[in-house]
Amino acid sequence: MVVNCGALTETLIEAELFGHERGAFTGAVKKRDGRFKAADGGTVFLDEIAELPLSAQAKLLRVLQEGTFEPLGTNTSVRVDVRVISATHRNLKERIAEGAFREDLYYRVNVIEIPLPPLRERPGDLSLLVHYFLRQFIPPGRPLPTVSPAAWAALSQYHYPGNVRELSHALEHAVVLSGGAEIDVRHLPVGISNQGATTVEAGGVAPEIRPLHIALREFEREYLLRAMAQASSKRVRAAEMLGISRKSLWEKLRLHGISDAETESREQQEPRPGS
Repeated sequence: MVVNCGALTETLIEAELFGHERGAFTGAVKKRDGRFKAADGGTVFLDEIAELPLSAQAKLLRVLQEGTFEPLGTNTSVRVDVRVISATHRNLKERIAEGAFREDLYYRVNVIEIPLPPLRERPGDLSLLVHYFLRQFIPPGRPLPTVSPAAWAALSQYHYPGNVRELSHALEHAVVLSGGAEIDVRHLPVGISNQGATTVEAGGVAPEIRPLHIALREFEREYLLRAMAQASSKRVRAAEMLGISRKSLWEKLRLHGISDAETESREQQEPRPGS
């Protein structure tokens, strides 16, 4: 059960999480079980938990400590057995210092922390994410559009303050403007398309520009390795993911000198989707 804690008002978030009795508040025309009750025996994912109001934080803390809560409009306790996973883009320790997040709740939810670096700190993921999102935005049965070198350069140099969501929106924007044909730099949002012309390193020194054929070759080799790792070294599966024939994949692997041992080694290092 998924709840976006930043999308609802204080009253509604408590009703959404813990349920309510009929007449508990204006608009409560009938009794409703909350997400915790519905997820009994399963998992609740609290997205943007830093936006949770303090009153709801107190109830959440009790659920985590005792496994019980009272729906709005009743004093009857409900017992549940629920796993809680939470996510936030904010620094919770800063929110604690501001008095906006309970310190005791922080230590309750922070049993296992999985830091997710921003996209700008994991450029190796860009190629796989581009491929993934293009598959989402192209109708089934149609070939994936290619991405021009200029578009790749702009996508690679951009820092993505909006992280993966911004990349998704940029590619959807590009697919619409390109009509499903090759995505060029002019099809990208302005902030990204201008990146290649404006990005400079600290101190005003422009980044080193290598010959295009070398950059493209290095990119293709890395992309093939990532695809083979994600496909567990199964060439048929990797070819399907890449949208090419098995023969073409074999020729590209041979061209780049990618051995079975190298793909198996990469597979051991590569995180599995959903891990």
